Amino acid sequence: MPFRLDDYIDRDVAYLAGLILARGTLELSPQRRLIVQFPHSSLEASGLESTFDQEQSIKLGLTDIRERLAELLDTDIQIIPHAHSVELLITFIRNNMIWRNIQLLTDGGTSFPHIKVPNVLFDPELPRDCKIEFVKGYGDAAGNVRKSNVYADGRYRVRLDVLNYPTNWDEPVQLCRLLQEHIEVPVQLITWGHPNLGRGFREHQLNIFADAYERIGFTFDHKSIILTELAQANRKHHPSIEPRPCPGLRELRAKKPVHPDEWARDKLDPRLAGKHVDGYWQICKKLGCERMPPDDGQTKLEFVDDTEPEAE
Repeated sequence: MPFRLDDYIDRDVAYLAGLILARGTLELSPQRRLIVQFPHSSLEASGLESTFDQEQSIKLGLTDIRERLAELLDTDIQIIPHAHSVELLITFIRNNMIWRNIQLLTDGGTSFPHIKVPNVLFDPELPRDCKIEFVKGYGDAAGNVRKSNVYADGRYRVRLDVLNYPTNWDEPVQLCRLLQEHIEVPVQLITWGHPNLGRGFREHQLNIFADAYERIGFTFDHKSIILTELAQANRKHHPSIEPRPCPGLRELRAKKPVHPDEWARDKLDPRLAGKHVDGYWQICKKLGCERMPPDDGQTKLEFVDDTEPEAE
């Protein structure tokens, strides 16, 4: 009988996988170590009125995560502070089954820019709570919740940051698919770090309204408090607006100017190098998004692969 990854994955393993995809690195020698980085930018949060000891909440949250992983991994875990981040340093003395299973989970990838969302997360038979824990792990390490992330209509959002490397451009589309199709958490849009969209090669951002992200939540108390506060503000001031998923296609507002970095093959996914885009969803389509607006009997937008010719 073929081996199935979901024969052993549970909520704790899924949570660990989310941490690894967000900011994890596996060191194979001279020691076997797993390092998970928590940038200060993702640990710090800001709300509307709530006050709390943020530093203490971060310490308690990291301690809770360490204890959860220590129970799962049965090995030594240290919390290492740095100037701009905090790391969990997990050491494995032997090449045991746990260490081998982590490598299997990452499909041989040894650092987050080279790791994909594990295929098992898309298995319809995998319990939904495992998929939620995976995103929760990702959000604990790479999710931002702050009042400054407000949409044009005044609604507050959570952002999941995907650092921009040429090897992981399909990661935002994978996360979006998992959220919308498997967890039923709508993604408003993806803010791509793409030169045509005016952001150079900054990080990619999945934008999710706070009242939708409540279904996932955070381990850190201060981030949870702010999430609740922003979600309640959305419901109070916009009671008639229900968060809706990205339809897959949207009307283009305007043509974007051609940018020389459209041909930056050292920074772009090969499917994007030499291509021009005018909207975020065109990037999604080029990277495999299959979502389409619901067939409501009305005229539907057509996807036009509006690309510039390859440079000579």
